[in-house]
Amino acid sequence: MKARQIRKCALPLGIALLSAPSAALAAGGGDSWGILLTVGRFFNLALVIGVLVYVARKPLANFFASRSENIRQQLAEAQAARREAEGKLAEIESRMSRLDEELQEMKAAAEREAQAEYRRVLDDAQRDADKIIERARREIDGITRTAQMELKAHVADLSVQLAEETIRREISEEDKGRIFSRFVTRLGDKS
Repeated sequence: MKARQIRKCALPLGIALLSAPSAALAAGGGDSWGILLTVGRFFNLALVIGVLVYVARKPLANFFASRSENIRQQLAEAQAARREAEGKLAEIESRMSRLDEELQEMKAAAEREAQAEYRRVLDDAQRDADKIIERARREIDGITRTAQMELKAHVADLSVQLAEETIRREISEEDKGRIFSRFVTRLGDKS
């Protein structure tokens, strides 16, 4: 395809050179050959151009064909990349339009989670407080029982001491002898 274009350009160029006789005569410089020399030169030029076109036709055609194919492939890849970029742009624009909604949803979810966490922490704290109060009550009950038992024991000791002191003051030697003899008599009855 490109070789034809080159041939089409070479032909008018050769014709233009051949149709300029005044330039050809001036170039000849008054030689004996005159115009024939100029025509021969143009013929040689046309022949060289024709041979070059003929020889370079296939490589140039292959070059231009491969170049055209590369350009088509690059255009196809560019169009595919453009479609992909437009798709991504549309997706991003869609996501951006939904961004406010997503942010509101995330905020609401975070608030719900915070409320749930607050209730859980509050419930845990209440359970811990109830356990501490129950433990304190048991300790107080235990300390109270211990104190009551100690108080009873102390009262009993004081009562015994007071009774002993009272008995020692009020019992005479004669009462002591009578109590002793009654004790001995009871021991003897039991044996």
